[in-house]
Amino acid sequence: MRKSIRAFTSEIVPADVVQGVVLGASRAPSSKNTQPWKLLLVQGAALENLRADYLAAFNSGKGMSFEYVYSPDPLPEAYKKRAVDLGKAFLIHKGIGREDKEKRREHDSENYKFFGAKQVFFLALNKGEYNSGTFLDCGLFLQALITELHNRGLGCCPQYSVMAYPDLLRKHIPNTENQMFLLALPFGYPQADHIVNAFVTQRESLETFFRVVE
Repeated sequence: MRKSIRAFTSEIVPADVVQGVVLGASRAPSSKNTQPWKLLLVQGAALENLRADYLAAFNSGKGMSFEYVYSPDPLPEAYKKRAVDLGKAFLIHKGIGREDKEKRREHDSENYKFFGAKQVFFLALNKGEYNSGTFLDCGLFLQALITELHNRGLGCCPQYSVMAYPDLLRKHIPNTENQMFLLALPFGYPQADHIVNAFVTQRESLETFFRVVE
């Protein structure tokens, strides 16, 4: 069962394993075999410098500037309820009280530390070369990437929230001026005994989203 992993060991995933993951994911389908995705791996000093700038930006209240809108605004009521239920359940799981502002902010800051992962994939596409369907192609590639990681005993957590500072991404990831970042994917070997990795999100029952027509 796949689930989001937010605590990783310090062990680096070897280059040959990473390449196997990416090659496997590259078999994802895309319209007319266009393969519009771009994938960047950030690790080592580059990642630590990016992490430091991200955390400083979050702590200083730097304005966020997303380059694309992820969800409808306002959220449909059913979606909003699921999102609210998830947020409440995760905080309860971590033992963080509703009124504990300091711990809630610390909880939020983990996003901007990329959950401490030693390696992070960034998914991007070329500016001016996309439409709605291109995002679907990139989503198919992302799911293939997640599956390849999972099949090798690795964990990850997709992140849209860290798309808030595209200027910092371009500062630390060279030659990306003409690319739009879509998502970050921190990954690595899961800390088996960490409380956050024991959290499992709920899913809707089958009859709410699936039907058979004969």
